[in-house]
Amino acid sequence: MNHSGATAARLVRSARRLFAARGYDQASVRAITRGARANLGAVTYHFGSKWNLYAAVVDQMFATMADRLAAAADTPGPATVRIAGLVQAMFAFFADYPEAPRIMLHALARGGPPPEAALPHLRRNLTTITAVIRDGQAAGELRAVDPFLATFTLLSQSIWFAVARRVIASAAGRPLDGAPAAAAVARHITDVAVRGFRADPQGDLR
Repeated sequence: MNHSGATAARLVRSARRLFAARGYDQASVRAITRGARANLGAVTYHFGSKWNLYAAVVDQMFATMADRLAAAADTPGPATVRIAGLVQAMFAFFADYPEAPRIMLHALARGGPPPEAALPHLRRNLTTITAVIRDGQAAGELRAVDPFLATFTLLSQSIWFAVARRVIASAAGRPLDGAPAAAAVARHITDVAVRGFRADPQGDLR
């Protein structure tokens, strides 16, 4: 297998779009290679199988997310600032990879667990965010909330917006697409979370 090169990169991009739009089963190798402007045997040559290509797509996406969250967590400053950076990093990731939640939803709709290739990165995200919460507690900036539940709150609210914003927008009659709407929701999630977590909930968020 040869995962490097322009053709392999095009296959990953094409597969990511089709797995998101159709799910794994309905995204054919023929459609993937056509979208990548590659010959029909390119998937086998570069990845060995359609399943291995799927794993590569998932691994690349969620590794990127984990790297971005780790970078946000490493930013100097109080926990409140780092939490804001984590939320912003999640929103930026979903803006760059809108296929990620749809691919995950397709996998879950089949009644199984999340894709295996995503699990190490999802666990890394949990560890990254929980460490920021614990740091804030140790510094007296955040109150004694359960770090895991605090992490779940940050992740679930940010992911839910990525997954359901069009449904919510249709029901509310309020547009939620575009960078300004996403930025407003990210600020709101940060504000609610930080005020709930911090030792002094009335304090300045900076």
